[in-house]
Amino acid sequence: METEAKKRGFKVIRNLGGHGVGRSLHEEPDELMNYKNRFDHRRFRKNSVVAIETFISTDSHIAVELNDGWTMVGNKGGYMAQHEHTIMITDGKPIILTQMNEIFN
Repeated sequence: METEAKKRGFKVIRNLGGHGVGRSLHEEPDELMNYKNRFDHRRFRKNSVVAIETFISTDSHIAVELNDGWTMVGNKGGYMAQHEHTIMITDGKPIILTQMNEIFN
């Protein structure tokens, strides 16, 4: 994701990422980041469900939470955007569970 963001002049937020989904909203695997970590050799497990969350910014690399406990802003200003797809990992093609949100239509 970072490669594609950079091609278009954007940055990825480095302290937020995707996560596993199951009985709880946030489960293992955690910290599915939007940049390459050469030390992270994890692989998704069959039949697991993950939330792939992209966090893109015009100017910032770090998201900071405001005092309201909800609002996030970039540490260097600019605009930030987040999008998420929840995906089930299978033996074949993954199943995009959030595909019906029609974000691409």
